[in-house]
Amino acid sequence: MKNKDYKNKNLVKPAEEQTILDFVEKKLSENATIRELMKDEYISYGGIRDFLYHKFCPLYFSLCPYHKNKKDETCDATLCWLENFSDVFTPDKVSDYQFYHNIVKAAVQPSICPECGKEELELKWQDEGYLAKLGLINFSDVAYLECKSCKKRFITHADKMAVEFLLKVFIAKPSKKSPVKAGQTVVLALDKVGLEIFIEHLEKEKDIKTIWKRLDPFSISDQIGELDLNIAVADFVCEYYNVEYEEKSEIGTFFEEFEDEDENSSENFDISDLFDDFDEK
Repeated sequence: MKNKDYKNKNLVKPAEEQTILDFVEKKLSENATIRELMKDEYISYGGIRDFLYHKFCPLYFSLCPYHKNKKDETCDATLCWLENFSDVFTPDKVSDYQFYHNIVKAAVQPSICPECGKEELELKWQDEGYLAKLGLINFSDVAYLECKSCKKRFITHADKMAVEFLLKVFIAKPSKKSPVKAGQTVVLALDKVGLEIFIEHLEKEKDIKTIWKRLDPFSISDQIGELDLNIAVADFVCEYYNVEYEEKSEIGTFFEEFEDEDENSSENFDISDLFDDFDEK
Protein backbone atom coordinates (compact mmCIF):
# COMPACT_ATOMS: atom_id res chain seq x y z
CA MET A 1 0.00 0.00 0.00
CA LYS A 2 1.44 3.33 -1.02
CA ASN A 3 2.24 6.06 1.47
CA LYS A 4 -0.47 8.71 1.23
CA ASP A 5 1.32 11.24 3.43
CA TYR A 6 2.46 13.14 0.35
CA LYS A 7 -0.89 13.16 -1.40
CA ASN A 8 -2.24 16.06 0.63
CA LYS A 9 -3.61 19.52 0.22
CA ASN A 10 -0.22 21.14 0.78
CA LEU A 11 1.13 19.73 -2.45
CA VAL A 12 -1.82 20.59 -4.66
CA LYS A 13 -2.47 24.18 -3.58
CA PRO A 14 -2.89 26.72 -6.38
CA ALA A 15 0.42 28.47 -7.08
CA GLU A 16 -0.84 31.78 -5.69
CA GLU A 17 -1.66 30.15 -2.35
CA GLN A 18 1.58 28.22 -1.87
CA THR A 19 3.90 29.11 0.96
CA ILE A 20 7.66 28.87 0.51
CA LEU A 21 7.47 25.62 2.51
CA ASP A 22 4.79 24.24 0.15
CA PHE A 23 6.92 25.11 -2.86
CA VAL A 24 10.14 23.53 -1.56
CA GLU A 25 8.34 20.46 -0.21
CA LYS A 26 6.84 19.74 -3.62
CA LYS A 27 10.17 20.40 -5.32
CA LEU A 28 11.95 17.87 -3.10
CA SER A 29 9.22 15.24 -2.66
CA GLU A 30 10.84 13.03 -5.32
CA ASN A 31 14.34 13.62 -3.96
CA ALA A 32 16.43 10.81 -2.46
CA THR A 33 19.20 13.08 -1.15
CA ILE A 34 16.93 14.86 1.33
CA ARG A 35 15.45 11.52 2.41
CA GLU A 36 18.88 10.04 3.08
CA LEU A 37 19.78 13.09 5.16
CA MET A 38 16.59 12.50 7.16
CA LYS A 39 17.79 8.97 7.95
CA ASP A 40 20.86 10.40 9.70
CA GLU A 41 18.73 12.25 12.24
CA TYR A 42 18.07 10.90 15.72
CA ILE A 43 14.53 12.28 15.53
CA SER A 44 12.11 10.46 13.25
CA TYR A 45 10.35 13.07 11.13
CA GLY A 46 6.91 12.41 9.69
CA GLY A 47 7.95 13.57 6.25
CA ILE A 48 10.01 16.02 4.24
CA ARG A 49 7.79 18.92 5.29
CA ASP A 50 8.51 18.45 9.00
CA PHE A 51 12.20 17.91 8.29
CA LEU A 52 12.46 21.13 6.25
CA TYR A 53 10.49 23.16 8.78
CA HIS A 54 12.49 22.11 11.83
CA LYS A 55 16.00 21.66 10.40
CA PHE A 56 16.41 24.31 7.71
CA CYS A 57 15.38 27.79 6.69
CA PRO A 58 14.46 29.09 3.22
CA LEU A 59 17.92 30.65 2.91
CA TYR A 60 19.38 27.12 2.67
CA PHE A 61 17.64 26.92 -0.71
CA SER A 62 18.37 30.56 -1.65
CA LEU A 63 14.74 31.47 -0.98
CA CYS A 64 15.00 33.92 1.91
CA PRO A 65 11.87 36.12 1.68
CA TYR A 66 14.01 39.05 2.84
CA HIS A 67 16.76 38.26 0.33
CA LYS A 68 19.43 37.87 2.98
CA ASN A 69 22.73 36.14 2.25
CA LYS A 70 23.32 35.15 5.86
CA LYS A 71 21.17 34.37 8.91
CA ASP A 72 21.17 36.92 11.73
CA GLU A 73 19.55 37.42 15.14
CA THR A 74 16.32 38.71 13.60
CA CYS A 75 15.71 35.54 11.57
CA ASP A 76 12.80 33.27 12.42
CA ALA A 77 12.68 30.34 10.00
CA THR A 78 9.27 29.19 11.24
CA LEU A 79 7.77 32.47 10.00
CA CYS A 80 9.84 32.70 6.82
CA TRP A 81 8.72 29.24 5.69
CA LEU A 82 5.08 30.37 5.87
CA GLU A 83 5.50 33.46 3.70
CA ASN A 84 3.51 33.33 0.47
CA PHE A 85 5.87 32.19 -2.28
CA SER A 86 4.32 34.21 -5.09
CA ASP A 87 4.60 37.41 -3.04
CA VAL A 88 8.38 37.13 -3.09
CA PHE A 89 9.49 34.93 -6.01
CA THR A 90 8.65 34.06 -9.60
CA PRO A 91 8.85 30.27 -10.14
CA ASP A 92 10.48 30.50 -13.58
CA LYS A 93 13.26 32.64 -12.11
CA VAL A 94 14.17 30.00 -9.49
CA SER A 95 17.03 27.73 -10.54
CA ASP A 96 16.90 23.98 -9.90
CA TYR A 97 20.52 24.08 -8.80
CA GLN A 98 19.71 26.06 -5.67
CA PHE A 99 17.44 23.28 -4.40
CA TYR A 100 20.14 20.68 -4.77
CA HIS A 101 23.41 22.47 -4.03
CA ASN A 102 23.55 22.37 -0.23
CA ILE A 103 21.84 19.01 0.23
CA VAL A 104 24.07 17.38 -2.41
CA LYS A 105 27.12 18.95 -0.80
CA ALA A 106 26.05 17.54 2.57
CA ALA A 107 25.64 14.08 1.06
CA VAL A 108 28.79 13.78 -1.11
CA GLN A 109 31.47 15.98 0.43
CA PRO A 110 34.42 14.08 2.00
CA SER A 111 36.16 15.53 5.02
CA ILE A 112 39.55 16.12 3.37
CA CYS A 113 41.06 16.45 -0.08
CA PRO A 114 42.62 13.11 -1.12
CA GLU A 115 45.31 15.03 -3.04
CA CYS A 116 46.69 17.51 -0.49
CA GLY A 117 44.90 16.67 2.77
CA LYS A 118 43.26 20.09 3.17
CA GLU A 119 39.72 20.27 4.54
CA GLU A 120 38.04 22.84 2.29
CA LEU A 121 36.25 21.19 -0.61
CA GLU A 122 33.66 23.12 -2.59
CA LEU A 123 30.82 21.59 -4.61
CA LYS A 124 30.66 22.93 -8.15
CA TRP A 125 28.34 22.21 -11.03
CA GLN A 126 29.44 21.80 -14.60
CA ASP A 127 29.74 25.16 -16.33
CA GLU A 128 26.62 26.16 -18.22
CA GLY A 129 26.90 25.31 -21.89
CA TYR A 130 29.82 22.92 -21.34
CA LEU A 131 29.28 19.28 -22.23
CA ALA A 132 31.64 16.62 -20.91
CA LYS A 133 32.16 14.33 -23.89
CA LEU A 134 33.30 10.74 -24.00
CA GLY A 135 33.37 9.18 -27.42
CA LEU A 136 30.07 9.89 -29.14
CA ILE A 137 28.04 10.72 -26.01
CA ASN A 138 27.81 14.03 -24.13
CA PHE A 139 27.11 14.35 -20.40
CA SER A 140 25.66 17.45 -18.76
CA ASP A 141 24.96 18.54 -15.15
CA VAL A 142 28.08 16.89 -13.78
CA ALA A 143 28.83 17.72 -10.14
CA TYR A 144 32.34 17.73 -8.77
CA LEU A 145 34.27 18.70 -5.67
CA GLU A 146 37.09 21.22 -5.94
CA CYS A 147 39.77 21.68 -3.31
CA LYS A 148 40.16 25.38 -2.52
CA SER A 149 43.81 24.81 -1.73
CA CYS A 150 45.26 22.70 -4.56
CA LYS A 151 42.36 23.27 -7.01
CA LYS A 152 42.14 19.55 -7.77
CA ARG A 153 38.69 18.47 -8.91
CA PHE A 154 37.00 15.16 -8.15
CA ILE A 155 33.93 13.90 -9.99
CA THR A 156 31.22 12.68 -7.63
CA HIS A 157 30.85 8.94 -7.22
CA ALA A 158 27.25 8.99 -8.45
CA ASP A 159 28.15 10.72 -11.71
CA LYS A 160 31.09 8.38 -12.31
CA MET A 161 28.83 5.36 -11.76
CA ALA A 162 26.23 6.72 -14.15
CA VAL A 163 28.73 7.55 -16.90
CA GLU A 164 30.39 4.13 -16.69
CA PHE A 165 27.08 2.26 -16.68
CA LEU A 166 25.51 4.17 -19.58
CA LEU A 167 28.61 3.68 -21.69
CA LYS A 168 28.43 -0.05 -20.99
CA VAL A 169 24.78 -0.01 -22.08
CA PHE A 170 25.77 1.77 -25.29
CA ILE A 171 28.73 -0.54 -26.03
CA ALA A 172 26.92 -3.76 -25.10
CA LYS A 173 24.21 -3.37 -27.71
CA PRO A 174 24.30 -0.39 -30.07
CA SER A 175 20.86 -0.05 -31.62
CA LYS A 176 18.41 2.49 -32.99
CA LYS A 177 16.08 1.35 -30.22
CA SER A 178 18.60 1.95 -27.44
CA PRO A 179 17.81 5.00 -25.27
CA VAL A 180 21.57 5.70 -25.20
CA LYS A 181 22.56 6.77 -28.70
CA ALA A 182 25.58 8.21 -30.47
CA GLY A 183 25.54 12.00 -30.59
CA GLN A 184 23.13 12.17 -27.68
CA THR A 185 23.34 14.33 -24.56
CA VAL A 186 22.71 12.52 -21.28
CA VAL A 187 21.50 14.89 -18.56
CA LEU A 188 22.77 13.49 -15.25
CA ALA A 189 20.27 13.86 -12.40
CA LEU A 190 20.83 16.72 -9.96
CA ASP A 191 19.64 14.40 -7.18
CA LYS A 192 22.98 12.60 -6.88
CA VAL A 193 21.92 10.17 -4.14
CA GLY A 194 18.87 9.23 -6.18
CA LEU A 195 21.08 8.80 -9.25
CA GLU A 196 23.41 6.44 -7.39
CA ILE A 197 20.55 4.30 -6.06
CA PHE A 198 18.96 4.21 -9.54
CA ILE A 199 22.18 3.07 -11.24
CA GLU A 200 22.80 0.45 -8.53
CA HIS A 201 19.30 -0.89 -9.25
CA LEU A 202 19.92 -1.03 -13.01
CA GLU A 203 23.30 -2.75 -12.56
CA LYS A 204 21.53 -5.73 -11.02
CA GLU A 205 19.43 -6.21 -14.14
CA LYS A 206 20.84 -8.78 -16.58
CA ASP A 207 18.49 -8.19 -19.50
CA ILE A 208 19.57 -5.25 -21.65
CA LYS A 209 16.05 -4.74 -22.97
CA THR A 210 14.71 -4.37 -19.43
CA ILE A 211 17.32 -1.66 -18.85
CA TRP A 212 16.20 0.03 -22.06
CA LYS A 213 12.63 -0.17 -20.87
CA ARG A 214 13.56 1.54 -17.61
CA LEU A 215 15.39 4.33 -19.44
CA ASP A 216 13.50 4.87 -22.68
CA PRO A 217 10.33 6.62 -21.41
CA PHE A 218 12.65 9.44 -20.33
CA SER A 219 14.52 9.71 -23.63
CA ILE A 220 13.47 12.62 -25.78
CA SER A 221 16.19 11.97 -28.32
CA ASP A 222 13.76 12.08 -31.24
CA GLN A 223 13.05 15.72 -30.42
CA ILE A 224 16.25 17.30 -29.07
CA GLY A 225 18.72 14.45 -28.60
CA GLU A 226 18.58 14.10 -24.81
CA LEU A 227 18.18 11.38 -22.21
CA ASP A 228 17.07 13.19 -19.06
CA LEU A 229 17.94 11.19 -15.96
CA ASN A 230 16.31 13.80 -13.72
CA ILE A 231 12.96 12.45 -14.88
CA ALA A 232 14.05 8.81 -14.70
CA VAL A 233 15.46 9.18 -11.18
CA ALA A 234 12.43 11.11 -9.87
CA ASP A 235 10.11 8.38 -11.18
CA PHE A 236 12.29 5.68 -9.62
CA VAL A 237 12.53 7.50 -6.27
CA CYS A 238 8.72 7.60 -6.01
CA GLU A 239 8.67 3.83 -6.40
CA TYR A 240 11.73 3.24 -4.19
CA TYR A 241 10.38 5.26 -1.24
CA ASN A 242 6.76 4.33 -1.91
CA VAL A 243 5.75 7.95 -2.48
CA GLU A 244 2.54 9.00 -4.17
CA TYR A 245 1.30 12.56 -4.24
CA GLU A 246 0.03 13.07 -7.77
CA GLU A 247 -1.29 10.99 -10.60
CA LYS A 248 1.35 9.68 -12.99
CA SER A 249 0.73 9.25 -16.70
CA GLU A 250 0.84 5.72 -17.98
CA ILE A 251 3.99 4.58 -19.79
CA GLY A 252 3.38 3.45 -23.35
CA THR A 253 3.87 0.00 -24.82
CA PHE A 254 6.83 0.83 -27.03
CA PHE A 255 8.77 -2.19 -25.84
CA GLU A 256 6.15 -4.65 -26.96
CA GLU A 257 7.54 -4.07 -30.47
CA PHE A 258 11.15 -5.02 -29.67
CA GLU A 259 12.80 -7.20 -32.25
CA ASP A 260 15.21 -9.93 -31.28
CA GLU A 261 18.81 -8.87 -31.79
CA ASP A 262 22.10 -10.55 -31.00
CA GLU A 263 23.53 -9.21 -27.77
CA ASN A 264 27.20 -8.35 -27.47
CA SER A 265 29.04 -8.61 -24.22
CA SER A 266 29.86 -5.41 -22.39
CA GLU A 267 33.42 -4.14 -22.75
CA ASN A 268 35.73 -2.66 -20.15
CA PHE A 269 36.85 0.91 -20.70
CA ASP A 270 38.66 3.72 -18.94
CA ILE A 271 36.88 7.02 -18.29
CA SER A 272 39.90 8.71 -16.70
CA ASP A 273 40.03 11.22 -19.57
CA LEU A 274 36.37 12.08 -19.35
CA PHE A 275 36.85 15.39 -17.59
CA ASP A 276 40.40 16.63 -18.11
CA ASP A 277 41.55 16.96 -14.51
CA PHE A 278 38.66 15.14 -12.80
CA ASP A 279 39.54 12.27 -10.52
CA GLU A 280 37.29 9.80 -8.76
CA LYS A 281 36.21 10.98 -5.34
